[in-house]
Amino acid sequence: MRENVISIIDLRKFYLVGDFVVKALDGVNLTIKRGDFTAIMGPSGSGKSTLMNMIGCLDSPTSGLVSIDGEIINAMDETELADVRNRKVGFIFQQFNLLPKLNALENVITPLLYSANGMSGKERKERAEYLLERVGLKDRMRHRPSELSGGQKQRVAIARALVNNPAILLADEPTGALDSKTGDQIMSLFMDLNEEGRTIVFVTHDRSLGYKCRSQVYIRDGKIVDKDVEREY
Repeated sequence: MRENVISIIDLRKFYLVGDFVVKALDGVNLTIKRGDFTAIMGPSGSGKSTLMNMIGCLDSPTSGLVSIDGEIINAMDETELADVRNRKVGFIFQQFNLLPKLNALENVITPLLYSANGMSGKERKERAEYLLERVGLKDRMRHRPSELSGGQKQRVAIARALVNNPAILLADEPTGALDSKTGDQIMSLFMDLNEEGRTIVFVTHDRSLGYKCRSQVYIRDGKIVDKDVEREY
């Protein structure tokens, strides 16, 4: 039986805005097993971004339990959250978030410089080169982001997200800045990575993309309102 990589129990996140309490998440329960490919779907303001922040160790809950790859983050401070985030989660965003002055290879290497992995400079370089080859950018390693297409930038971002071998790939609208053909190519890459055993959480408001994932979670007004069971491709 596959183990849980994400466990969320009765999760609540409240914000005080003036005299009002905003219930961004209100009693969320969610389990994602290792190797799942799950879409978190919902309209703007539904709570999916707040849930993403919890899974990505970018924030702590008001109440409830959040366990990421066996580590409970509830009472962690910013330093502890940053450590779990660096070790356990690979982030892929709509706008790529690449460092413009660094080439593709240097962008992928960067997360390794902030982790206690004991790798030598040669090992870091070899790891980054391997991943860039894996995503089809063998011939573009020395190019800066300004010299890459949107799809190539997103492939660099995926390689960077994989470089620390995280338990979870967290993709937030990763095809939103791409044309449909390029978006389909990136989605196929995610599906290939999942077939290899990668756990992927795919945050989107686009149901056509969400339906390409193995399972879907629908969130509205801070609550999970529906789930579709995992299926084979």
